[in-house]
Amino acid sequence: MNLLKATLLLISSLTVMAGATVAPALPAMRDFFQDYPNADLLIRLVITMPALFIAFFSPIAGWLLDNYSKKKLILATIVIYALAGASGLVLNNLYVILVSRAVLGIAVSVIMTGATALVGDYLEGKERMEFLGMQGAFMAFGGTVFVTIAGFLAGMNWRYPFGVYLAAFLVFALAAKVLYEPNAQEKKTDDSGEKLLHAQDIRFLQYLIYTTIFLGMLLFYVIPVQSPFLLEQLGAKKGIMTSLGLIFGTFFAAVSSFMYNRIKPHFHFNSIYAIVFLFCGVGFSMISISSSVGLVVVFTAFSCLGMGLIMPNTSLYLLSLSQPHNRGRIMGGMTGAVFLGQFFSPIALQPIIERVGLSEAHIYAGIFSLLIGLGFLFSTFWKKRRK
Repeated sequence: MNLLKATLLLISSLTVMAGATVAPALPAMRDFFQDYPNADLLIRLVITMPALFIAFFSPIAGWLLDNYSKKKLILATIVIYALAGASGLVLNNLYVILVSRAVLGIAVSVIMTGATALVGDYLEGKERMEFLGMQGAFMAFGGTVFVTIAGFLAGMNWRYPFGVYLAAFLVFALAAKVLYEPNAQEKKTDDSGEKLLHAQDIRFLQYLIYTTIFLGMLLFYVIPVQSPFLLEQLGAKKGIMTSLGLIFGTFFAAVSSFMYNRIKPHFHFNSIYAIVFLFCGVGFSMISISSSVGLVVVFTAFSCLGMGLIMPNTSLYLLSLSQPHNRGRIMGGMTGAVFLGQFFSPIALQPIIERVGLSEAHIYAGIFSLLIGLGFLFSTFWKKRRK
C-alpha cells in the first residue's frame, strides 16, 4: 500500500471517531449530568448530534468540494474537527457540549465526503473496489481501537475519551504532505461499476441507495448507542466492560469489510444489501432474548458481520454512478443519509424502549431489518426470473 492510500484510510478513520469514541463514556456522563431535564435522551444525543449536522451540511459540503479545492477544504476541517472533538475535556455545560458536537459534525461532513470523492478521483476499477473494502475494514478496525482505548479512559474519567480527537492533528500533518488536488483535465469518464444510465434512472437509483443506507445506519447505530446501557443492565461494569459489544461488533464488521472485494464479484449490489439486513435482523432478534453479557456480545458481533458490508457496497455503487463533475454532490448525499440515520436511531427507538424495555426493543429492530433484507432478496430473485 502506498502512502497516498494510507493517508486516505487515516482520514476515513476520523469519521468513525466522530460518534463511537465517546460511547463508553455515556453511562458516566449520564450520572454527571443527571440533574438536566431529559438527561437520558440528551446524553444519547452526545453521540448522535454530530450525525444531524453532518446530514444537514453534507449537500453543501458536496457542492463546495465540486467547486473548490478538495485538499484545502479537508485540511481546514480536520483542524476544526480536532478542536471541537476535544472540547469535552474542559466543558462543564451539557448544552455547550452538544453545540461542540454540532461543529464536529459540520467538519466531518466535509472530511468524509471529500475523502470518498478523492477515492473516486484517484482510483478506478478493481483498484477502487479493493480500496473501498479495505477502507471499510480500516474504519471498523479503527473503531475497535478507538473504542477500546476510550473504554479504558472512560473507566478513569468520562472526559478522557474526548482527548482521542487530538490524534487528528497527526492526520493533518500527513494529509498536508501527501494529498494533491486532482487535475480536472486528467479525470476520466467512469463506467467501472454499473453501465452508464440515463440521468433519470441514475437519479432514481441514487435516492434508492440513499434510503437504503439511511435505514442501515438507523439500525446499525442501535449498537453504539444502546449496547453500553444494555450490557450495564445485564451486570457489566462501567468502562471497558460496557464497551464489549461495540468492540467485538466493530471487529467483525472490519472482517466482512475486508472480504468485500472477494464477495462483490459474485453478487449484485442488491444481493449484498439482502445479506446485510438479514444478518442484522437475526442478530438483533437473538439479542432481544439473550440474558447474559456473553450472548449479547456474540449476537452483536453476528449483526455487525453483515453490517460491515454496507459502507463499501454503498460507496462503490454510488461512485459507479458518478462522474468527476458531480462526484462531490453524489457522495455528499450518501454522507448525509448515513449520518441522518445515525442521528434518528436513538430517537426512533426511545419510545419503544420506554414502552417495552431495552432488551425487548431489539426484537422490533430485528423484525424491521429482516423485512428489508427479505425485500432485497425478493427483488434479486425477481430480476433473475425476468432475465
